[in-house]
Amino acid sequence: MGRFNILKSLSAADGFKERKEGFSRSPLVHHLTEEELVTLKALVFESFEDFDAVCRKHRIFYTVSGGTILGSIRHKGFIPWDDDIDIQMPRKDFNKLKKVFNEELGDKYTLCAPELGRGHGMAVCQMKRRGTILRSYNEVSKKDAGIPLDIFILENTYNSPVLRKLHGTACLMMGLLMSARKTCYDLPYLEPYFEGNESLKQSFEKKAALGKLVSFLTLDQMSRLTYRVYSMCRDDRSRYVTIPSGRKHFFGELYLRREMCRARKSEFEGRWIPIPYGYVTYLHALYGDSYMELPPEEDREQHPVMEISFGDVRVRTKEGL
Repeated sequence: MGRFNILKSLSAADGFKERKEGFSRSPLVHHLTEEELVTLKALVFESFEDFDAVCRKHRIFYTVSGGTILGSIRHKGFIPWDDDIDIQMPRKDFNKLKKVFNEELGDKYTLCAPELGRGHGMAVCQMKRRGTILRSYNEVSKKDAGIPLDIFILENTYNSPVLRKLHGTACLMMGLLMSARKTCYDLPYLEPYFEGNESLKQSFEKKAALGKLVSFLTLDQMSRLTYRVYSMCRDDRSRYVTIPSGRKHFFGELYLRREMCRARKSEFEGRWIPIPYGYVTYLHALYGDSYMELPPEEDREQHPVMEISFGDVRVRTKEGL
């Protein structure tokens, strides 16, 4: 197996679905009631509307991402068992958002990103609602644990196949090391949830052992280094863009710019939202050819919830959420 394949295999280890299913078996994990799910969706949708208003005001380009695109195309709204909204935007537009965020949204939300520090320790950026709490397994150690919108950055990458391969390999390596470093930091907080699930415990301990190799770097230092590698291509007109922070990482989420950096409208919970122009290509890449079919109940992904609180936040409810 070549070096690239080894990195790809390592980055896919302890996969997203397996981790969520593993934690869901812990008696310490909270299972949302129907009322909580409705309230959570309403609050997330309100956060999205606030985000959208600021992007419109400042001409910041974005589209929705991941399961939000799938929900819009297949359900015209949230996937029924899902509870979040995902965003994606080019790096240059996220930089615009950072400049105006505190003035426009800072009283109500916190912006978290690898380059902003505060122990975020994740490649995905997030806009979190102040006064609320939503902790899953990757939030157990965080102070900023508000109910989030996830923001995935569309990074430029090189037109040259050789440079693109080097960039992608570096992104895989840095993403893995950052995840391992955070697992090393989180492990004491996660241990109560491993009881009775030895395979889950071993998978996290294996990753934490890798994280110890870079523990001479703080979590914030590791995150900023990863951000620099992800964003190293400065060509805003490159043919390709990629989402290294996505579930399929750099090479699994490599797209033509013309498909991802143009938008069309699609219905979502009674309003029109922007989705990528090349959404069909995107959905095939992320979910396979049968993305319009409902998965079996046992394959329906839900986030394990360690803690949830709506605080004293009052949300605007929408019929149908």
